[in-house]
Amino acid sequence: MQPTTWDEAPRFEPFEGVDIRIIGNGMHATMCYIVIHPGAVVDWHDHPHEQMGTLISGAGELSTRDKTVKAKPGAAWFIPPHEEHKFVTKGDEPAVIIETFAPARTDYVIKAK
Repeated sequence: MQPTTWDEAPRFEPFEGVDIRIIGNGMHATMCYIVIHPGAVVDWHDHPHEQMGTLISGAGELSTRDKTVKAKPGAAWFIPPHEEHKFVTKGDEPAVIIETFAPARTDYVIKAK
């Protein structure tokens, strides 16, 4: 077992106002605790990973090229590999998200300290 906490987990900031913490990492998947501060945007991107997430608190819009979801706490999603997507925070509080990626995000693990 490799226990951690949100506060102690290795972290990095891929964009201004976006804090990603690696709360679990194995051979096949990576789990992240993500805080996207008000006004921050995770702009259009894609990757070869499956991505599953749920919004814990705050609000935002998760968009693919085909669909936009107004996310509030309890919203959950699955994004298949290579599907372009973006997330925009809405409101005055940070969006807090738990996401799991498969296969493992070795790029995230390398960046996190």
